[in-house]
Amino acid sequence: MGQIHQLDFQVTDTDMQLATIFDTLDGLHSAASEGALHTVTGLSNRELIGWLHELMYTAQETISEIEQRKGSPNPVLRLVK
Repeated sequence: MGQIHQLDFQVTDTDMQLATIFDTLDGLHSAASEGALHTVTGLSNRELIGWLHELMYTAQETISEIEQRKGSPNPVLRLVK
């Protein structure tokens, strides 16, 4: 299962949205592990994988932008098909 994230600051709407995204992904992972994706989504496997790739890409780009702004960019690993 996933890690438990402790919030040590004032919770904003974005923080709550991130927690919701994490919970959604964790639920998808659990369902995929159990072979029960059909119980949590009406998307086909292909559609779901497309969404997950888009989410990963957006997250990687966001991390890159944040790291570039703080002046210490780390090498970025990109998954390419």
